[in-house]
Formats: sequence, structure tokens, C-alpha cells
Amino acid sequence: MKGYLLFGDGGRHDGTLIGARQATVGELVFNTSMTGYQEILTDPSYHRQIVTLTHPEIGNYGCHDDADESNLGRAAGMVFRDLSPGVWHYRQKRTFDDFLASLQVTAITGVDTRAVVHKIRDQGAANVIIAPAEYPLERAQAELAAAPPMIGANLAPDVSTRQPLTHGDGETHIALLDFGIKRSTIRALTERGCKVTQLPWNTSLAAITALKPDGVLLSNGPGDPDAVPGAPALIAELIDRWPVMGICLGFQIMALALGGKTYKLPFGHHGGNHPVKCGDRALITAQNHGFAVDAGSLDPERVELTHHSLFDQSLEGFRLRDRPAFGVQFHPEAGPGPNDCMERFDFFLSLVKEHA
Repeated sequence: MKGYLLFGDGGRHDGTLIGARQATVGELVFNTSMTGYQEILTDPSYHRQIVTLTHPEIGNYGCHDDADESNLGRAAGMVFRDLSPGVWHYRQKRTFDDFLASLQVTAITGVDTRAVVHKIRDQGAANVIIAPAEYPLERAQAELAAAPPMIGANLAPDVSTRQPLTHGDGETHIALLDFGIKRSTIRALTERGCKVTQLPWNTSLAAITALKPDGVLLSNGPGDPDAVPGAPALIAELIDRWPVMGICLGFQIMALALGGKTYKLPFGHHGGNHPVKCGDRALITAQNHGFAVDAGSLDPERVELTHHSLFDQSLEGFRLRDRPAFGVQFHPEAGPGPNDCMERFDFFLSLVKEHA
């Protein structure tokens, strides 16, 4: 089916629709990973976003049952150059086209993704619409104009668990506040001997206290950290009581709890090849975020800045000087991606054991 990608300024790219083959609106970003299209599609942090994949051919190893990062959140759409004409992998269960259709997600192929990425880099992330060729242009323009911006969007209720869930049966009990968690993060903890209680994003302090956890993890997720009501106040209380680790959105809300500020990046960090400086080391990290923490807004007497992006010097991590708490902007579970940062989970659990 023929279709088009339409920008708010009238810019248009024509191509071929696959997957759901229906109109979809979202904030357009780009991801530079060479693999992991299934994980990217099902990452809750991409909720209400349309992802341009910069690798030219997508789908050559198909999709399999164990790669989904969530069944709640997913990208609103995808843009890529070419769909692979075949699938060559012993684990594949279905094609990427079929997988997109099963999730009711529309993708457009045959598009000049280099030109699309240049536009995002030059003008910043903005809402776009993917629609079938016969979709009236006036209707597409109206829907695009009515689409809300990402600034001010609290998307945690859309992607968080609706009720508490338990994973693993280890001796170390971690309460996981779910703003849009990835399964690979839970797996990283259970593989390290943890019992993980996954909690809705708005769980009360009393309910968390009743679980008697050994530590608390604040998950990744989509949307504006400033728009999640009550979360900074809750996290300030959690930091006073337990060892705490924050990832991505959890890291950003943790910064707000410490009196810091966040801001919208022009086009965000999305990909599996982002270099981050930590002391005298350079880590290759997986990232997916459109907001960042203002490093200058944090109290240096209480907060030690530990990680910085080698792309734009934005803050990628900090540690509290007076409490067993820290956070990182990148995704240490990296599913898929580099393994440089998995030790962040080991560091978290070492803090948990020290303060047991």
C-alpha cells in the first residue's frame, strides 16, 4: 500500500506502508542502532513516538518470542529505508511486517531516511503523521495540528503495570516503580538473585513500605519528567529510606526530587552507540530519551556528577554523597546493545547489601 510521511511544515515523503497500514501520529525521532528493531518497537519509552531507523535494511533476521521489551508500550510508528526481502535466522518466528501488523503499528518504507534524519537534526523532533496515499491531506494536516506536544505529557499511566507483579524468588527484594519498564531490566535483576516487585507508577509510600524492600529501582519510561504528578515528592521519601537506583525517566524524576531541573533536548539521544565518559573510562551505552537533567541545577555539596555524554556533554549520571542512591540517563540493561554498563546493577546491589 502506498503512503506518505507528512511534517507540520508541509514537507512530505512518499513510500510504501507495511504493518497496520493505517494513519498514525507521533513525535518523530531517529535511532542509530544497527539491530534491535523488535526491541525498539516494543520499548515503552517510545510510546507516542515514530522512530526512524538509520540502518538501511530492516527485518533480515525476523522476530522471535523472547525479544519483546513490553506488552504495554510501543512506538506509534516506524520509518526505514528498505524491508528485507527475506528472513535468515534460526530463531525467527515471523517477519517484521507480520509483527508490526500484530501490534497494529504502521511503518513506512522506501523513504530517504538520510534526508529525514537531517531534517530532525536541523529542526528538532516534531510531530508527524504516516498515512495511506488515499488519506485526505486536509484531514492529515488537521490531525497533525491537533496532536499534543511531548512537553507536558505524563505518559506513565499509559505504560505502567496496572497492578503489582512479582518476578524471581531471590533473597534480595527490590521494589520497582514502573514508569514504563523494559523486561530486560527486570531480567538483569532476577539473574542477579533478586525478587522484583513491579509496582504501578503512582504507588504510595505506605504501600511500598509495607513490602519491606531492600532497595528501590526507578524505571525508564516515556514523556516529560516534569509532568508526572507526585513522583518527585515520593522519590525524595524513598531516597531517605532505601538504596535507590534511577534509570532514564527514573533518573530525571530523581533529579527533580533533589531540587534539580530538566529540559527538552532538540532531538534526543536514541541508539546503541552513545559514548559516555565516567572518570578515566569511555563507555558505549544504549540510550533512548528526549529530556535531560540540567547539571547546574543540582547541589554539588550533595550530588556528585559521575557520567557525561561525549556527544553533547549532557549529564548522564550522578551519585548522592550522603545517601546510597544514584542514577544514570542511559540504559544499562542494553537489550540489545553494548554490555559496558551492566555493572551498574552490580553496584546497586552492593549498595543494597551494605545497607541491609
